[in-house]
Amino acid sequence: MRRGLDKLYYRLKDGELSRREMHAVLAAGGFTFASMNIGGKAQASCGVDGPTFFIWSGYDVPEFYPEYMEKHGCLPNFSLLGDEEEAFAKMRAGFRPDLMQPCTYKVKQWYDAGLLAPIDTARLTHWDELIPALTDMPIGTQGGERVFVPSDWGLTSVIFRTDLAPEYVGNHTWGILWDEKYAGRLSMIDSLIDGVAVAGIYTGVSNPYDLSKPEDMDTVREALAIQLPLLRFYTNSMTDVENALASGELVAAATWNSSWLALKDQGLAVEFMTPKEGPMTWVCGIVRNPANETRSEEMIALAYEVIDNFISPEAGAFEIANYGYGHSNLKAFEIVGPELLAELGLPLDPGPYLEAGIFQEAMVPEDEIQIMFEEVKAGF
Repeated sequence: MRRGLDKLYYRLKDGELSRREMHAVLAAGGFTFASMNIGGKAQASCGVDGPTFFIWSGYDVPEFYPEYMEKHGCLPNFSLLGDEEEAFAKMRAGFRPDLMQPCTYKVKQWYDAGLLAPIDTARLTHWDELIPALTDMPIGTQGGERVFVPSDWGLTSVIFRTDLAPEYVGNHTWGILWDEKYAGRLSMIDSLIDGVAVAGIYTGVSNPYDLSKPEDMDTVREALAIQLPLLRFYTNSMTDVENALASGELVAAATWNSSWLALKDQGLAVEFMTPKEGPMTWVCGIVRNPANETRSEEMIALAYEVIDNFISPEAGAFEIANYGYGHSNLKAFEIVGPELLAELGLPLDPGPYLEAGIFQEAMVPEDEIQIMFEEVKAGF
C-alpha cells in the first residue's frame, strides 16, 4: 500500500491528480504523507508534543514547514480533510484539532458553529508579506476578529482545445460551455460552487452565489437545463477531464488551472480562459480551533509557528513551482521568477489578477440550490 501511496504522491506533483482527488483517496484510507516513506525517508510527526492540523492532502509534506522541521525535528500532526462537509460533521461530533484549512465559502458556517478562534496576526512574521487582495477579503474577519489567514488560491475556469475550437482563441467566455456546436463534447464540474455558480456568472445574475431571489434561481435553473443535453458528463475527476481533452473527446471543460498545466506539459493545444464574464477564484486558508486556546501556551505558540511556516515565501515558492497554484505570500512569486511563472500562467504581481476574478462565497440558500441542481441533472 505504501508503494501505491508513493505513486499517488508523485502523480499529484506531476499534475496527474488534482489535490481533491488525492485527498479523497488518502482520506478514505486514513493515510497522511507524514506516515509514508517518501524518497526513502520516513517523515515523523511530533505526536503529543505538536499541534494537529486538519488539512487537505498534499500540504502535509516538509516543504511547507521548513523552519518548523529544522527547529523541532518533526512535522506537525496531520489529519486529512476529506471534504469540508465531512470535516464540519467530524468537528461537530467532537474532533478537536488545533488548526484547519477550509476555503472561503465555509468560513462563516464554521464560525457560526463555534469552530473558529481569533488569530493574532502580530504573532505571524510573514503576515505583512501577504497579498492585500487576499487579506482584505471581508470573509477573513468574523465578529470583528481575524479568524482566517489566506494560504493559497487558484482559478476555476474553462480549458479548451484551440485546434478544435479556434473561434474562441482570444474570445474567452463561459458561453463555450453552452455552445450547441460542441454538443456532447463539453464537461462541467459536479458541485454547487464550481457548477451552479458558473451558470450564475454566465447568465449575469446579481450574485452567482446567492440565489435567494426566485427570479435568479429560475434563471440559473433554466441555464443548467439548457446546458445538460450538451454535456458529455458532469464530473469531479480532473483526471477524466484531462484524458478526455487530450483525446479530443472533449473540446472544452470547466476545471482548475492545474489541469491546464498537466495538458500543456503534454504538448497539447490548450488554453485556460480568462472569461469576459470573470473567472472564479477559490481561496483557501488556515483557521484556529477554539480547542487550541485551551492548551498550553507552548502548544498555542507551536500552532502559530505552523501557520507562519505555511505562509512563508519558501513554502509558497514550493507550492507555486510544484503544484501550479497561487500562494498568498507575494515574495514567493519573486522567488519563483517571471520565467517559470509565465510557464505556469501566473503573473509576477498577482494582485490585479486576483481582483479581476470572482471570489467564491457560500452558496445561499444551499439546501434549495442543491435540490434544484439534482433535479436538473435528473432531467426534471
